[in-house]
Amino acid sequence: MYFRLKDVDYNVESCSVQFGIVPHNQTLKMYIEIDAKTDSNIIDYELQEVKLYHNNGFEIGGKTLRNLKGKKFEWKKSVNQLGEEAGSLYVLEHEDVTGGIIEILDLTKDKICIKWTGFANVYWDDEFGENVPFETVIETEVPGIPKYKVVNGMETTCIKLNKYTELVLLNFDDILTECNRCREMWQNDDKDAWNKYNAILKLKLIYKGSEYFGQAVYSGSATKCNVSFDNDCPIKVRITKTAIDTYNKKYNFYIVCEQC
Repeated sequence: MYFRLKDVDYNVESCSVQFGIVPHNQTLKMYIEIDAKTDSNIIDYELQEVKLYHNNGFEIGGKTLRNLKGKKFEWKKSVNQLGEEAGSLYVLEHEDVTGGIIEILDLTKDKICIKWTGFANVYWDDEFGENVPFETVIETEVPGIPKYKVVNGMETTCIKLNKYTELVLLNFDDILTECNRCREMWQNDDKDAWNKYNAILKLKLIYKGSEYFGQAVYSGSATKCNVSFDNDCPIKVRITKTAIDTYNKKYNFYIVCEQC
């Protein structure tokens, strides 16, 4: 595995692939996240760690992983015809991937190998400015296909998880306020704004008529959280991902529910 940004080689420290479900057609979306680092003394400290990722994912065109091997997904600009982002690169701040190709090199029962090439904005200096080329190859475990529900907090704050279970978002307005605060800081050139996202989403789980209370804690991230409930809660609930697109009135929580 490797990661290269222009002429700088990095070691891949961690990588992951996850699959989600598109609510309207039940096909699969892919999410990729790669963290890389170099210890080279000749590289500016600010460029020594990078993260390449797909925050909102992209559709793979099927409900299973069958025939995924060999497929290529191409972006000629930062957004494709489906409105899907080409990805994001974090070096000094979260910037757009301005184009690229994601190729599934190999896929077995246990492993998936992906090559991702493209261009991204860095805005460090003249050499690392706009449309900086990158290339990476990763191999990681094939995750299971999740069975989860998606709730868009901007449309509803209550979702029926199964026949006996409902989940209520008690203070979504507070979450939206924190999102708007970070966006405003980012628009005012605070390049670290989204790493300052801190909020607690209060939750109520109703299971067979009984109520249990919990919370999802977001600390330094608007997309990842830790969920906990009352000790006597018989249901395990996880928010595996939060995808934000408030311009299109979407604030999606991906929720997995299982019996304890």
